[in-house]
Amino acid sequence: MDDTDDIEEPTSPQQGVYLIVNRQMIPLTKPKTTLGRHLRNDIVFHEEFLSRFHAEIVNEDGKYVLYDKNSTSGTFVNGKQIERCVLNSGDLISFININIMFVNHNPNIQIKATGTTQSLRGRQGLEENH
Repeated sequence: MDDTDDIEEPTSPQQGVYLIVNRQMIPLTKPKTTLGRHLRNDIVFHEEFLSRFHAEIVNEDGKYVLYDKNSTSGTFVNGKQIERCVLNSGDLISFININIMFVNHNPNIQIKATGTTQSLRGRQGLEENH
């Protein structure tokens, strides 16, 4: 039974991954989250300028990738129009006048970032001594 658990693990969503929309935190709990005007989307917006199936966020090997689904008004990340974009914590996703923040508090990412910061601090200390 342990083998079955190992197989499902890569596709399971990470804890602490969510979108902030209008002061609401929406956890990303599925391998694919769809956004748009149609009621079959996971996150539905009632805005006429939004396409019925506007965009989707897919968990691909632990990274969250935003795809524009050939929307009429476009999908933007940090002010730049995208067709596909790997999301980083703090990225701002925009659909015209809708702003959504992507947040990822994955402990593995935080540990890597801390390690990088510590190694940079160590190097700065060495440079200051010279």
